[in-house]
Amino acid sequence: MNIYELVPYTDADHDSYIKCQMDAFEKYILEFFGICDMAIMENHLKQLKPNLLKIAVKNQTAGYVYYKEDTKIVVDVFTLLPEYRNNGLGSLILQGFIKKADELNKPIFLDTFKSNPAKKFYERNGFVVVDENSSHYILRYGKVI
Repeated sequence: MNIYELVPYTDADHDSYIKCQMDAFEKYILEFFGICDMAIMENHLKQLKPNLLKIAVKNQTAGYVYYKEDTKIVVDVFTLLPEYRNNGLGSLILQGFIKKADELNKPIFLDTFKSNPAKKFYERNGFVVVDENSSHYILRYGKVI
């Protein structure tokens, strides 16, 4: 039995998703872009919706993650609410994605803000930096395409 469940995002999750994203990323958005514009967040959400999942623990929202699978696996906006951080849940979820990637022989790509300590978390889980831009590191797990 899993301690978490990945459930498709619905419009009923909107406020919770925005709160979770603001909690996790507002600091970095302001640092790199100088403004945290709600219209930009809403547009980003619209793009993510088809592959956005709610992370639920005992029927409570614990966070959100974007997961898309084609020739590679893309993970984005992987966020947990503060009360669900630093207890192994993030590693457990990420290890589930890694297991799937290994089974499918596909790499996983994700990015993280350069000043976000999550980079170390991803590196501990086997990800390596393969590129960067002015604000983000791009990391990969697994084989090169």
